[in-house]
Amino acid sequence: MKKPETIEEELEIIAAALEAGIDPFPPRKESRPWGRIALGWFMIIIMVSWVSEILYRSI
Repeated sequence: MKKPETIEEELEIIAAALEAGIDPFPPRKESRPWGRIALGWFMIIIMVSWVSEILYRSI
C-alpha cells in the first residue's frame, strides 16, 4: 500500500479502517523490560564462558 499524498486520502484510509472495526490508533503497550534483562544476562553468561575458556587455555 502506498503512502497517502493528501490529507483527504489519509482520512479515507482512517474512515475505512474504522468501518472495518480496526482501531487505527491503538493505545501504546506498556514496556516490559524482560526481553532486555534476558538478553543482558545471556550476553553476560556468554562473555564469562569465553573468558573462562581463554583463561583455561592459557594455564
